Amino acid sequence: MVPFNIQIDHGNDKITLTIVPKEDYYIIVYFGSILGAIRKMGLDWILLQQEEIDPGPLKHFDHKLNSEATQISLGIHEINLIAGEIENHLVNQ
Repeated sequence: MVPFNIQIDHGNDKITLTIVPKEDYYIIVYFGSILGAIRKMGLDWILLQQEEIDPGPLKHFDHKLNSEATQISLGIHEINLIAGEIENHLVNQ
């Protein structure tokens, strides 16, 4: 699959994320770096541990190096928003 962009609401901001599909999970890229990755398990989406992610040429996101970026963490709310956008993208392909 080909990477694609999604937008989610985060506080008062609308954040654009790039989703990089892998074999059985999706890498979430923010400002050119890996924010995290999620995998669908049954009806649920789970956040992967950093060591479970094959980063390829990408580095893991560091807010200190990206001062223009909105502070974002991948909590349950953000994971659900991202998962919903991924599912919408897959249905509309």
